[in-house]
Amino acid sequence: MPLPTASRSTQLLDTDGQRIIGINYSQLRALCRISGLRDGDISRSSEEAHEEFMNSYQRIFLRPKKLMPAIPLGQEGNVNTPQRPKAIESQPSQKRNRSQPQGKQTQEMLFNHVIKALKKIPIERSQQDLQAIHKMLKMFPCLTTQLAKPELHKVSSIAIIETWDRGQIVFGHNGFFLILKGSVKPYISHEAPKEDQKTPAIGVGGFFGSFESPHSKDTSMIMQYALTLEACEILKISHSGYAKLKKEILAQDYVMKESLIQGCQFYLDWPKLSIDHLAKLIQLKTFPANQVLVKEGKVCPFVAYIREGECTILQDIGSLINPGKKKGGGIKFVVVGKLGCMESFGEVSILEEQPSPCTVVTATEVQAGIIPPEALRGLDSVTISLMLQTAQPTCGKISQEEINKEYVRQEKSKEWDHIKKRVLSDALFYNGIQQGCGKWTLNRGPRKTADKYKLSMFPSS
Repeated sequence: MPLPTASRSTQLLDTDGQRIIGINYSQLRALCRISGLRDGDISRSSEEAHEEFMNSYQRIFLRPKKLMPAIPLGQEGNVNTPQRPKAIESQPSQKRNRSQPQGKQTQEMLFNHVIKALKKIPIERSQQDLQAIHKMLKMFPCLTTQLAKPELHKVSSIAIIETWDRGQIVFGHNGFFLILKGSVKPYISHEAPKEDQKTPAIGVGGFFGSFESPHSKDTSMIMQYALTLEACEILKISHSGYAKLKKEILAQDYVMKESLIQGCQFYLDWPKLSIDHLAKLIQLKTFPANQVLVKEGKVCPFVAYIREGECTILQDIGSLINPGKKKGGGIKFVVVGKLGCMESFGEVSILEEQPSPCTVVTATEVQAGIIPPEALRGLDSVTISLMLQTAQPTCGKISQEEINKEYVRQEKSKEWDHIKKRVLSDALFYNGIQQGCGKWTLNRGPRKTADKYKLSMFPSS
């Protein structure tokens, strides 16, 4: 059956007047394979084939898709509201999340992470897990008040978590227990688990038990039992683990003190026995910057071994008077030296009870190991004599003339630096340059922001 052809300017229309945009050749082949279909010029088709052809021939024509009219979202009327986009659907949940404090969400995430980390074997915990556990433990006052900072930092590697069902009894005589989830009812009886009606239930953040072994202290008021009122997650620090942790911290602290003494110049050739005597007396302390440690003319308050930081040694210039002042000058100090890491001072002043010839001031934050005078004088005679032979005064013998010359030199240097800065600032000012503004700012931002602050020193006429 021949199909009509059309040029590009004409359009094919079906019997209903709809536009035809093409032919579906797969349907055309299926239509030609109808059994009983014949060419009308030679032989006639059967009635069944003719009827099937007339019912199916419309499928071979491709028509444009019908577009349904769209309903504007802003139109008012009795029409169904279109489905909200995902961004709009998420707004109620965002409002609910915003209504909750962000700190509580962060705390819950931290607790969940810590509980998962505590369920791991201590040797399998990553550094991130240990940091998360340490961060959570710092939130509980019961730990921060009973443990020192080194112990609190290390306890994250020995703590474990135990899961208890409701109605079970937890024995608290062999460790320290911290409630992370759930609540318990404590008991304080030694003989039998008799409930103490006066003691309230312990919730999240509460604790029972102790860090020390019951044999090392009076345990008359230590809660020995606890009944779980619901399913609980309880953090446990055993007595044996805590005792081992303390020994490790003490050993590391002792090794650090020994290395601090051996690193000082005066103690390089000391025997280990004498160094051990000093290491047992050292106390670590941190001093802020610009703090006077030793005053000139007074006995040193302690012996110090500097671990970190720097100190400045000052000395009074005495009778030198500033000629620029008519009424005379006050007390002037000159820098005669500095003390850095692995240096010590104060041994000779304390043992011989001599006033310090100089003043020691911290130039930066200083971390040092100190020995009080009473503890130093309580050493054996061999260690004291050895210290007097090797140690030297903090400031050697300097004549008054040398001090005055050094003071004049430092004052001239300060004056010259001041002149250079003044000349430089004047040159920049007369050339229309102002430091800190425009392109001469130290931290330059966007160009528009920098141009806003540019100043014109010479306005146009």
